[in-house]
Amino acid sequence: MTFITFIYKIDNNPKTYYGKYAFDYISDDHEGLDIEIKSILIDGLNKFKKQTEFTEQINIGIMSFSYAMYVPVYSTTEEISCFDFYCISEHHNLKIYVNGILVE
Repeated sequence: MTFITFIYKIDNNPKTYYGKYAFDYISDDHEGLDIEIKSILIDGLNKFKKQTEFTEQINIGIMSFSYAMYVPVYSTTEEISCFDFYCISEHHNLKIYVNGILVE
């Protein structure tokens, strides 16, 4: 499975949050890895906060990108609790975790 590990900040809050997005496929024709995950991050945070709209500014910094074809990237589900935001996308089915809690 391919994954992107990233950090993000919300508005002017100095706290840094950590996220990981694991998925089956990503097109090589994209506008930037940060842009690819931004909508998923905002959607997950909205669901977690039970708000209708996430209005804060989000800044994302990519820490790593790993393509499963070339690098062994297996991780257990134990790592989910280590991240502030964790998303797994398999066959267009998203599982989003915020602070280790599955967001419905």
